[in-house]
Parts: sequence; C-alpha cells; structure tokens
Amino acid sequence: MMKKGKKNSNYYNKLQSYGYIFILPSVIMFSIFSVYPMLNSLYLSLFEWNLVSKKIFIGFKNFINLFSNAEFLNSYKITFHFTFFSMLIIMILAFFLALAFTTKIRFKNILQSTIFLPVIFTTVAVGVIWNFMFQNTGLLSYIFALIFKLNIPWLTSTKVAPYAMILVHVWKMTGFYMVLFLAGLLDIPETYYEAAKLDGASFWQTLIYITIPQLKNTIVLVSVSIIIFSFGTFDLQYVMTAGSPAGSTKVLGLLIYKEAFEFNKFGYASAISVVFFITLLFFSIIQFGLYNKSESEAE
Repeated sequence: MMKKGKKNSNYYNKLQSYGYIFILPSVIMFSIFSVYPMLNSLYLSLFEWNLVSKKIFIGFKNFINLFSNAEFLNSYKITFHFTFFSMLIIMILAFFLALAFTTKIRFKNILQSTIFLPVIFTTVAVGVIWNFMFQNTGLLSYIFALIFKLNIPWLTSTKVAPYAMILVHVWKMTGFYMVLFLAGLLDIPETYYEAAKLDGASFWQTLIYITIPQLKNTIVLVSVSIIIFSFGTFDLQYVMTAGSPAGSTKVLGLLIYKEAFEFNKFGYASAISVVFFITLLFFSIIQFGLYNKSESEAE
C-alpha cells in the first residue's frame, strides 16, 4: 500500500511539474508586458526624463508636484466621478436585466444577444459612432429635439460631456456584466424560491432575503471588475473628446498619455501611473477582503 501511495504521489508531482512547463510561456509574456512595465514606471517616477536627454534623479519631487497640481487633482476627481456613476448604473441595469432573463419572456435569446452585442465592438468604433450620434445633426440629438424639444450640447458642455461618456460606457459594458449576474442567478437552488413561494413571500421579499444574499460573491466580483475597467478607461475619452471641453473628460489614463507623449514628461507621467496603480490596488484589496469574508460566512 505504501509503495502504491508513493508511486501515486510521484506521478502527481511529475504531472504538476509538467503543468509549470505549460504555463511558463504565459508567465514569461506576462512578466515582459505587465510586470516589467509596472516596475519600470515605479523606477522612472523618481526621475526627470524626456526620452531623449539623460535621466536626472529627483527622488519624490514628481509626487510632490503631482499633489500640488490642480490639473492632476481635477483629473483624479473626474475619474472617480466616471467610475462611481458607471458602476452604480451598470450594476443596477445588469442585475435587473439578468433577473428579467431568468423569467419566461418572448425572444429571450435575441434580446440577450442584442444587449451583449456592444461588448464585442472595439471601443474606438463605439466612440466614433457615438460621436456622430452626439453631433447637432446626429440621431440622438434629433430624437431629443423631436420628442423633448431639447437641444443638448452632448460634447460641448462641461456639465453634460462627463455624463455623455458615462452613457456610452454603460451602453457598451452592461451586457457583459448582465451575463455574469445571469450565471450567478442560475446557480441559486430553485428550492429556495419554491419554499419562499409556499410561505407567501412577495417578489421584493424574495429579492432581498434570497436572491441578493445568494449573489454576494457575484456582486463583489462584478463591482471589482467594473471599478478596474472604468477607472482605467482611456480610449473612449481619447476618441470622443480628447479630454475636452475644458478638461471635463480628462480621466487619469488620458492625462498619463498626454503628459508622456505630448509633453514628453515621462517621469511625471510615471508618477501619475504609480498613484493610479495604488488606487486600484487599494480598492481591489478592500473588495476582495469583503469577498473572502462573505465566503467564510457562507461556510
């Protein structure tokens, strides 16, 4: 028996070592294109460098300048604003759409595919299309003028433009998170709902006491994902407004790009990216802490 157990142990150890060989190419690629750039950004943030001249070590001066710069603080605020409202709207829409698709409705597959379709479009294509729709002669402007008698300056008003960006982002990403919620809803045992029905529970009571508690892990996963992707947005604002009007849509990703590739301040741009990374890391740690807590409570 001992020999057989030892033989099985050796076999699984050998199998595991082969597994490491198979994932090695992915680990190497990830290290080259993700880990190294992050570490290099941290290193460059301590220098003043314009890509051409010699690097000048300035310590934490870039970070000191950063937090005394009104443009950076405003961009940080804009990014939080974009992320918060995107997360709030997407989570509510995606959840209730998924909830609707768990019931028997006509043309369910067609509707699901239609809602998910924007997810597979490239952000650049989405930005170009919506840019045309937001023009004075565009479809959306025409509909609002015809029905509501309103002429909305979608991309030219500092008050409206940030919400126009949120609208496009929500339209593009809701379908993806709807699918995640749908997977979570389908994983809830049907017996819970049958018992609630026998007890005479209403729709809202079932939602509050069964559905939402059972979706704790899915909610955390979805919220983490939305925060990471919304906070890191860049291409949508770059294509549609380039940060205009008056910097009202200049999110952190766009600010990093402009500081690095338009003003050649690579050290300063690296300092922004470090703050950007730390912020995301902070929120991810909090949310995964909540995830682990809910997991331990479930056990």
